[in-house]
Amino acid sequence: MGVHAAAQAWRALSREAEAADTRHRHQVNGPLRHAQWQGRDADSAFHTMERTEQILEVVRVEAEAAALILETVADRMDQARTNLLNALRRADEWGLPVSPDGAVGLPPQSAPQHHDPDPGADALMLLRSQLQARIDAAVAGAREAAEQGAQALGRLDADILTAPRTFGAAAESARDAADVAKDLGLVAPAVPENTDPRQAAAWWAALTPDQQQSLSALHPEEIGRLDGLPSAVRDRANRLLLEQQSDALHVGAPDGAGPTYGEYSRRENALRALKDRLDGADGDPEDRQLYLLALDPRGDGRAVVATGDPDTADHTAVLVPGTGTTLAGMPGQIDRAAALRTEAARAAGPGSRVSVISWLGYDAPELDASMATTDRAEQGAADMRRFTEGVRTAQGDRHGHLTVIGHSYGTTAVGIAARGGDGLRADDIIGVASPGMGTDRAEKLHIDPAHVWLGTAPDDMISNAAGLTLGPDPARAEFGGRTFGVDTHGHSGYWDPDSQSLANQGRIIAGLQPAPTPAPPTAPLAPHDESAAPDHRRPRTAG
Repeated sequence: MGVHAAAQAWRALSREAEAADTRHRHQVNGPLRHAQWQGRDADSAFHTMERTEQILEVVRVEAEAAALILETVADRMDQARTNLLNALRRADEWGLPVSPDGAVGLPPQSAPQHHDPDPGADALMLLRSQLQARIDAAVAGAREAAEQGAQALGRLDADILTAPRTFGAAAESARDAADVAKDLGLVAPAVPENTDPRQAAAWWAALTPDQQQSLSALHPEEIGRLDGLPSAVRDRANRLLLEQQSDALHVGAPDGAGPTYGEYSRRENALRALKDRLDGADGDPEDRQLYLLALDPRGDGRAVVATGDPDTADHTAVLVPGTGTTLAGMPGQIDRAAALRTEAARAAGPGSRVSVISWLGYDAPELDASMATTDRAEQGAADMRRFTEGVRTAQGDRHGHLTVIGHSYGTTAVGIAARGGDGLRADDIIGVASPGMGTDRAEKLHIDPAHVWLGTAPDDMISNAAGLTLGPDPARAEFGGRTFGVDTHGHSGYWDPDSQSLANQGRIIAGLQPAPTPAPPTAPLAPHDESAAPDHRRPRTAG
């Protein structure tokens, strides 16, 4: 049928738009950013390239919506045609004539007589009435499908390639997709709840490529959040979601309920900073490409970003940040993950694939009373366990080496997640600057205590407060873990370039033994002034 062919053509356009967007990011935008092109011309060019990528994303969504409309209409037309043909065949069997306008008649010999009623004629009258109802229903179904399709198609943005506006188009395309489903009377797709990564992976694998493409384009939020799906799939869905959410915040305005103008601006700025950091990595070598595995701008915001593909990595680490970390701080967290990935790759040697994931998948406490309780860690524990199980699921039968790292309150979150359920399925756990891991013994973390590592700078005031409210100091011998050498200062120096602190974390990620904790210094340490850090040091984020 021609409508089915048209649907496939629109779906092919959607697929090509997505491919073109990927090529543009990695072959045009990314290389130019890496070349450090700056100035007025560069600003203008990058603005134009951003609009080009936005257009391609909108075309991807709108073309997929057109395919869904045409496919749905074609299926309903096919069903109406089948119903009509079945009714006509039955009319032939019963000898009932059907006129070109669909009216069902009676055979000439069955015309009503003025004398006594004929029981056979009554039966034919009943059959004629039933057939007429079936024919009318088939024609009405076809007409309704056509009208719904026309209304839905009318919502789509036919002028996206020529319209001058930049902002609003991505958000509008998302609304169009939702309205199209309503016009067609479609129920929400049966996407699994994000509770079982293995179930989600099996569900995804059972879909056809066309179904996968449609769900990714029209329901990016639902697909992007599913632990257990391939990282590349989640990245494509979440990047589309990032564009749509950022666009919606830019053009949206509070109506007196919900977020204030300031909140809208804060969320938009956080999403923009994340997008800029992702864009800045476009064109990076494959082993350093970024994958946006989760995104939620509500509240303080949550995001999960992998440096390197965890699905194919030999060594994977999950870095959990601590107090004060919000979506706005994700660029700095990605920098820390990148530093860890570089050190781990150096330790693992040539040919080894390494991925480090910055996991802000929980609501980290603020700099208030919430940091003195385990409440936030408890709330995020199940999500962290499900995420690490999803990492294992996406890797398939291959068992890569998995390390989970917590920093500051992040160690509390890691400890509480690891002690619950079946643990984190990690090969190693690292606690950096831990104020307590929510448990008194390393053996309670569902892991060999010999693979629980603790590192603390001598002048780190946060870790020196361990044992007050979040559990006993895990760096003490009675906890049962092991310590590694730290040569940096303060609460945020553990990722300083060329430091033993960073190198030791990299060695653990690579499955190697770290250097031991050095002997105490014989002279007092000079106070650490972060404001005097040299320019090459990476920006730091709150603990």
